[in-house]
Amino acid sequence: MKAYLFNIENGLYEGESFEEADMLQYQEGITTVAPPDYEHGQVPVFDRRKNQWAVIPVNIARQLLSLDPSGPNGSKS
Repeated sequence: MKAYLFNIENGLYEGESFEEADMLQYQEGITTVAPPDYEHGQVPVFDRRKNQWAVIPVNIARQLLSLDPSGPNGSKS
């Protein structure tokens, strides 16, 4: 089954994968809900509470990455 990956800390879209349907319930950061179309300068973000995607400007996504403790400038403790 086609699945879509997102960062569990900030919801940013991370790509696509194929997974067994029964394994989806055991994995975080994966959904079968397809992200919407987006244009240059935009990025999809998944909201787990609403179980839906939103599209945000890439400059906002960069801010989310700078706040993410597991991002390039931070470290998980």
